[in-house]
Amino acid sequence: MSSYEQTAALLKGLMSNLMSTDNNVRSQAETALNSEWRDVQPQTLLGSLAFLVHRDNEATARAFAAVLLRRIAFQDVKAGDNKEDERTVWSMVPNGVHQAVKNELLGALKDETDRGTRHKLCDTISEITNNEGENEWADLLPALYACAQDGNASLRESAYRVFSSCPYLLSGQSPESVNSAFGGAFQDGDATVRLAALQASVQYILAATDKQRPALAPMMPQMLGVLEPLQRDGDEDGLTEALSALIEAAEETPKLFRAVLDSLVTFATAIGKNDALEATTRQTAMELLVTLAESAPGMCRKNAQFCQQIVPVCLQMMSSIEDDEEWYTVETLDDSDNDENHVFGEQTLDRLANALGGKQLLPVAFNYIPQMLASSEWNQRHAGLMAVSSIGEGCLKIMRNELGKIVHMVVPFFTDSHPRVRYAVCNCIGQMATDFAPKLQEEHHAAVLSALIPVMDQTSVPRVQTHAAAAMVNFAEEATKQVLEPYLDTLFERLLAMLNGSKRYVQEQAITTIATIADNAQAKFNKYYSTIMPMLLNVLAQATDHDHRLLRGKAMECATFIALAVGKDVFAPDIPRVIELLTLTQQSVTEADDPQASYLQASWARLCKLMGAEFAPILPVVMPPLLTAAKQQPDFAVLEADEDAETGYSAEDGWEFANIGGQQIGIRTTLLEEKCEAVELIGTYARDLGTGFVPYAAETLETLVPLFKFYFHEGVRVAAAAAVPYVLTSVKLAGDDAALRQVWSHICDCYTAVLATEEDDTFTLQLFNSFAESLSAVGANSMTSSQLESLASACIAQMTKYYKRMKDREAARAAEELDEDDEEQLAEEEMLEGLAVDEVAKALHAVFKTHGTLFAPAFHGVVPVAVKYLHERDPAARQWAICVFDDLVEFTGPASSQYAGDFLEPVTQALRDQSAPDLRQAAAYGVGVMAQFGGDAYADFVVSAALPALLEIISRPDAREEDNVYATDNAVSAIAKILRFYGSKLSDARALLQTWFGALPVTHDEDEVPSVYEYLVQVVAEQPDALVPNGDAQMLRHLVKVVVSALAAFDFVPALAQALIALMQNSMQALDASAKAELWAEISPEQQQALQAKGLF
Repeated sequence: MSSYEQTAALLKGLMSNLMSTDNNVRSQAETALNSEWRDVQPQTLLGSLAFLVHRDNEATARAFAAVLLRRIAFQDVKAGDNKEDERTVWSMVPNGVHQAVKNELLGALKDETDRGTRHKLCDTISEITNNEGENEWADLLPALYACAQDGNASLRESAYRVFSSCPYLLSGQSPESVNSAFGGAFQDGDATVRLAALQASVQYILAATDKQRPALAPMMPQMLGVLEPLQRDGDEDGLTEALSALIEAAEETPKLFRAVLDSLVTFATAIGKNDALEATTRQTAMELLVTLAESAPGMCRKNAQFCQQIVPVCLQMMSSIEDDEEWYTVETLDDSDNDENHVFGEQTLDRLANALGGKQLLPVAFNYIPQMLASSEWNQRHAGLMAVSSIGEGCLKIMRNELGKIVHMVVPFFTDSHPRVRYAVCNCIGQMATDFAPKLQEEHHAAVLSALIPVMDQTSVPRVQTHAAAAMVNFAEEATKQVLEPYLDTLFERLLAMLNGSKRYVQEQAITTIATIADNAQAKFNKYYSTIMPMLLNVLAQATDHDHRLLRGKAMECATFIALAVGKDVFAPDIPRVIELLTLTQQSVTEADDPQASYLQASWARLCKLMGAEFAPILPVVMPPLLTAAKQQPDFAVLEADEDAETGYSAEDGWEFANIGGQQIGIRTTLLEEKCEAVELIGTYARDLGTGFVPYAAETLETLVPLFKFYFHEGVRVAAAAAVPYVLTSVKLAGDDAALRQVWSHICDCYTAVLATEEDDTFTLQLFNSFAESLSAVGANSMTSSQLESLASACIAQMTKYYKRMKDREAARAAEELDEDDEEQLAEEEMLEGLAVDEVAKALHAVFKTHGTLFAPAFHGVVPVAVKYLHERDPAARQWAICVFDDLVEFTGPASSQYAGDFLEPVTQALRDQSAPDLRQAAAYGVGVMAQFGGDAYADFVVSAALPALLEIISRPDAREEDNVYATDNAVSAIAKILRFYGSKLSDARALLQTWFGALPVTHDEDEVPSVYEYLVQVVAEQPDALVPNGDAQMLRHLVKVVVSALAAFDFVPALAQALIALMQNSMQALDASAKAELWAEISPEQQQALQAKGLF
């Protein structure tokens, strides 16, 4: 490599400028590096850097050269005029340079003496290997094996560092040989080697397949053996690293910890309760245990000591809170204590309760909580109350039954002598108001509010006063108007006093609480409007300095919540002033971190909801910043492992980092949340404004549709998918079909492209739903034949994927491979997949409805998948397939009969399925559409095979029970259609008509109600004696009750409603006075009230 000696010397001079603290010098050096080296002589650049990594005399230069080599080698640079021509620098240099670089790096691996430089060297070797693939560097694996067995501990550590970043290098080895190799390293005499081996073993386990992992279980005791020497030697940094590595394994492969769980719980809890250790060390040990609880709750529930040992440690941490003066004097409230042990203890207890449930955790917790509450030490009482609030959600089922006792236990602490305890009970009641709603509000409002509201008067301790008002928010959000109304006067008296307080955070909370209570009170708030609204407008007009930005944000939030509560008529005089103030505020928002921005966006949206179409002229003020926010791209940062991320990328600014491949990869999450909120609000405006949104429709669609592929934030994708149908509907309502069809073609292609390959089930169901709604908005014949084929292919791809998962679950259950945790996970998967499958069916329904027989050629490919589902044991799978074939018949009519052989027999079986009412419902509906739309092709099947099964459904003793009523309604409806369309083919239509009439009313399925009652009106008009022969009084009474139940429960189109009213009145006239009175007494009070409310009596 001597040919690089001279260029390396030149490059080293440039590198010194790259490390300069002078921004100008560093910037010029970066420009020179790119323009004079990378872009014109990349092979010389890479070769010279590798030369410096191996041969320079200064460790700093060698380390920086390694970092530069890794960064530059895999940068994307243009290889031509098109963006598509981008390639990495590494791919642009000849293979000879690759080999030369690799040789120098392996030489450096052998010779490097500085530990920090060696680590960076290992990261560079790993980067090259990961980018090239495992078989491209033939000399690497032998070199790593040699290092792993070398007498030099630094070489042994380096081998395992590379294995940690490139675990697939060991994929060719048997589990036994890997276990043996790691086993020796776990007992190495050097702690750094043991730690590196532990980290490598975790990555190897994570890279292994599910079938390979059980064979690696024997490593677990040896892996845990790495921990104890680190603790014994006082190496807390090493211990924390080791525990962090095990957390990764616990997240993905918790079952491997089963055999070592006892010893791990004992070790980790000993660390957790050791006050002499750093907080980070203690918290990481407990994090490992709670991660196991979340990843394998069933395994942890079965371990008798799990909760017994962990819960006391959490409570000990929670009791470590200190009473410092700053807590009382602080001017702004923040979460600066989130890394404190007492907060970590609360969070851990909360997570444990949610993971394990109350049966395991609650008895252990309440072994300690009562004595903590009775303690003379304030921090013990504080911890006891915080424990109650932490476990409530997870222990909900058990604690709900004892709610009265728990309320009685905690309420007295509102008068505790110590302010921090009063703060804790506010927190406790606030959390309970959420967890135990609405039971707490309905049954215990007097006990809670009589104690909570007076705390809002405690001006001597503003933080307690504020937290009481915050607890009131939680209570009011879940309370009914009737519960809260008696307390409104006393609440607003205290809140107005807080609003005039001296602490800004007290004022901010008062405004938030007023907004929540106004939202609850609705029209009852009118009496307070004239007092509170001027105060809020005064805040917006006068509190204009920088320190009051959050206060102003909360004031605009409160004002607009109040506006919705009191309604447009009451708020109308203040609308112009509010719009003026919000507009001025929006013009003043110039800083990215201004909290007013998000409050403004939400406030404008509430005004839009209130004002409706009158809001449209304000869109030019509102939409530009929203669209800007929706278009912004995420901020990323890539830092070296030893760089301090907090220096330039503060967590307070929304930065979050993860260690990946020896680097810190950061993303600014606050920006993503802003983007998500903007997209959600855009959808709100499109929905609420209709045609008023059209001027922004084109730009909005251009912004939203690409976000289907915005993989950085699921919320953004879901919000974009939800918004698109509203925007398309606004264009539709404006009557511009040409513009609608023009934009739809591209959007349709985007839908089908994403749906064909989407792996996220949550987004899959949202996107299918969005597609169906969008297609319904655009209307008939709006997809080309190729687009119909693409949609069908996407449905096939998703349903094939779900079918394979279903069969995999069946196989696992049949093999008895599943434990409690596996079943819990499978249940969650099945629920989510079931929702996604339903949305696939809705999308197919929308296509059939808008395209009819035009979809038939593309649907031909869907048939084999649907048939597979049709023959499954799972009722939900069969139901999906029957729904699809129902749509085929309904929207393609007699043409569907070519597939009848595939689904008629399964439909008959489904009608008689005793265990699945939803399946019977789908089949009954299908028989109805066969009669209505199928023509003669289905007549024999419907009359001979299906009708007897329908009669069985309506004659079941439990036909009207909650589980079966929808199947019964659909069977009744189907019989009506058979009578209507196949009456001439029935052997005794009059008898069937009487049977059908006896099965009325249809009471639940709104989709079937209109056709059933239209037919009833038709029969009475055309065959007066068919239902009530000879004016039979009993039949007349039944007819009246059938009609009354329908009119009371459903809103009909005017013509049908008038026909039913006339039918009812005529039937009543045929009865004498006593029979009428008797009949009216048989009609339920609820039905009578409904009829009177609708003005029918």
